Amino acid sequence: MKIKRYVVTHLREAMPLIRQELGQDAVILNTKKVKVGGLFGLFQKQRLEVLAALDEEKVAKEETEFATLLQSEKKRREETPDRVEKQGPDKQPEAETQVLGELKSMKEIMMQMMENERLPKQLKPVQAFLEAQEFSQTIRSGVMAELLIKSKSYPSYTKEDAFTWMRQEFAKRIKNYPSIRSEPKKIRCFVGPTGVGKTTTIAKIAGHLLLKERQSVGLITSDTYRIAAVEQLRTYADILGIPMEVVQSPDDLGQSLKRLSTCDVILMDTAGRNYQQYSYITQLETLLSGQEMSITLMLSLTHRYSDMRLVADNFQSLGVSEVMMTKMDETTVRGPIFNFMEDYNLPITILTTGQNVPDDLVRTTPESLLDLVMEGR
Repeated sequence: MKIKRYVVTHLREAMPLIRQELGQDAVILNTKKVKVGGLFGLFQKQRLEVLAALDEEKVAKEETEFATLLQSEKKRREETPDRVEKQGPDKQPEAETQVLGELKSMKEIMMQMMENERLPKQLKPVQAFLEAQEFSQTIRSGVMAELLIKSKSYPSYTKEDAFTWMRQEFAKRIKNYPSIRSEPKKIRCFVGPTGVGKTTTIAKIAGHLLLKERQSVGLITSDTYRIAAVEQLRTYADILGIPMEVVQSPDDLGQSLKRLSTCDVILMDTAGRNYQQYSYITQLETLLSGQEMSITLMLSLTHRYSDMRLVADNFQSLGVSEVMMTKMDETTVRGPIFNFMEDYNLPITILTTGQNVPDDLVRTTPESLLDLVMEGR
């Protein structure tokens, strides 16, 4: 048994030290108040002495049991797909349903192992990393289950090996993430809640299309709710030397689109409002009805993921085809980017990293997404 002594001001100070040096399986044997420092017995300070221990034999036994259970699950996993292949065509749908059920059961077992902190010590940093980056429980469980199975083929693997495997697992997942299935329509409308940076992002995209892709661009705004927003977009239009229209009704929109019909691309800004007010969504639906356009939902990475989901759910009725996320430079958390793509099957095409126009835009690719996964490392 490994025993260590800690002298601290409060017990809460000792806990992270114990976890770091002895691990999650350590136990506290005793605590008592002691006096330290001072001179000739005077001016001593009262502290708390904490004795903690790690039963290494117990941990080794649990890891052996864990390995045995994991090996049996791996064998079961291999046997279930084999059963599907041996089934006749008439029985295959039934067999596949059974296999999916068994695989789900295996994932649940893996999750229980992780919740009980029975992960091998080399995998615990990966689990902690995924939690700190706010990846969803579904993603964490899926990735960790694969790492657990893979670890049994490499008995001497290290923590760095585990992170390499994590990267490989995300590379597989990213291949299945949605992408833009066709070219965006000529008219692109941007929607989203207040404060996500729609107007600035539209200016960046306009600048990129104009200066880098040599396309003619027209701007439209229906954000008459804020005078400052109209002036901001007008300023960008003047700087870029492109036409801009202000609309307040479906008729206005139709006339503006006719005047901008010679432009290669038309970018439309909309008012940011409280996304929980469904009347705002209804007003947008009325304004945009009858127009052939792509709908881009804009979200801020500084918002909680639960709020992002509420926004997305309310805007789904508009027929959103892609998502752009802003303010990536204002947070170190990357998990919500991937949570969103898995939960909504919508592509995240652009991430913004600052206020500079027309720069500070990152167009997502499988490679850039993979780099984002590992960025926190």
